[in-house]
Order: sequence, then C-alpha cells, then structure tokens
Amino acid sequence: MIEQDLLDRLGSVMSALALTPAPALVGVIEPRATTELPALVMSIEASQRLGNGLGERSMLVTDGALAWQADINLANPVLATDPTFSLINPGRTRLTLPHGGLVRRDGTTGALTAADIDVEVNDAVRTLVPEAPGAGQFSVDPLSGTLLFGDALPPAGSVETHYFLGQWEQRVVRSHGVVRVAVLAATAGDVQGLSNTVLAALGDAASGVLPGRSQLVVTDIGSIGAADPPLDAARRRILRFRFEFEQEINAPASSGGIIQRIPIQADLE
Repeated sequence: MIEQDLLDRLGSVMSALALTPAPALVGVIEPRATTELPALVMSIEASQRLGNGLGERSMLVTDGALAWQADINLANPVLATDPTFSLINPGRTRLTLPHGGLVRRDGTTGALTAADIDVEVNDAVRTLVPEAPGAGQFSVDPLSGTLLFGDALPPAGSVETHYFLGQWEQRVVRSHGVVRVAVLAATAGDVQGLSNTVLAALGDAASGVLPGRSQLVVTDIGSIGAADPPLDAARRRILRFRFEFEQEINAPASSGGIIQRIPIQADLE
C-alpha cells in the first residue's frame, strides 16, 4: 500500500537522524510507559489517490534485473489464477516456476550460478549444478523457468526460491494527503528539540530521500501541550505535513509466465 510505504520511508528518515535524546520508539505505535519515551509516532490523517489519467502509468522494463521470490506449496502446487495447472510433474522431479525469462543478477542472459538463483525445499538448501542433478541438487532452464531436481520433491511442505527476471511491468502510483507526526518526551525541552530537528529533516525529505516528485510541506506546528492520558508523564507536540507521494510498483506481469493451452476454432474453406 502506498500510504504504508510513505510511513515506512519517513520512519527510516527519522530513525537515521542523530536525535538527542535518542527516541525509544519511532513508528506507528503509541508509547504506553515512560521507558518508551521519547517517541515519534506517525499516522496518515487523510489520503487520496490521484486518478489513472494523472497519477498512474505503466511501462515495460527490459533492461536490468528484478529480484523476485516464489513460494510453492508442495501439497497444492498450483497458481491462484489457474488452479487446474500443476507446477510439478507427475514424477515430482520437475517444477515450473511462475515466471520464465530468468536472468543473471546483473541482468545478462546465459547459464545461472548460485548467485543468481537459490532454492530451498522444506528449509533445506539445494545445490545448483549445470546438468544431470543428483540427490540434493537441481538444475535450471532460465528461458522456460523450470527446475529439475535429482530426487523427487516431498508430498508436503514448500519450495522457496529467489531469482531474477529480465522483463517486468513498472507502474507509478501517486497519492496526496496529510501525515501527522506526534513528538512525545518527558520534558518540554526534549519535545521542542526533537520536534525542531524532525521539522528540519522532513522539510528536506523530498531531496533524495523520498522518490520521484514526492514532497512534504509543513501545514501545522502545534504547541507543546501539558501531560495527558494515557501516558501522564509525556509532553506532546503535533506536526502536520501535506504530502504528495509517488511510488514505483514493479511486478512481473510480462515476464513470460506459465504457457497455457488456448482453444482455437478455425473454419477452412
């Protein structure tokens, strides 16, 4: 979700700041004890997605490598989009990955190495070999995205594999709204110092920290309030920023995939 991505990025920005005193909490969790102070708590107060015509576009990417992970249920090795097609052959020695067109880590094509693909069967690592795998080994056909195992896969458990794709779809989504940052500390002086540092950092957050055309604009700098429940020892200051956030979503919608049978009817004259 784009809004959660924004909160995660802002949390990373604030966690990396040299704040004094150092926050005990940074994120979306409200402190419940004095041991959790100081705290920086973020939330989204309002958010609206921009329409497809303005804020969302997609393109086919064929240059580079997209890291991907596939988890196959050995007891039910099918795709959610096609539960009639088994990814494992009857002898359980060949597994078809959800995607074809595997490439090396650097985006080049050719024979893969252990740096380009790894496979675990029920948490046991399998060893990649060029051909004719034995027990505990596997080989891979990068073009078709198939794995050949030297021994039959078990009837239950899972296969987890990490690999790289040479073609995928990249979609850009944009959203705007208001993000709220609550600065809590035991003393008013700590709240003021922390909030001023956060204001300075997030004011520059669009410069190399947030992606694309993302930006933050301060809309509200609250006063430092008296201690209030549920944590009576905490002083609080609320900061609000209007945001425009841009997120890139990379997904292998065009990376080959499973070849299916397509019925065709032709009339010959």
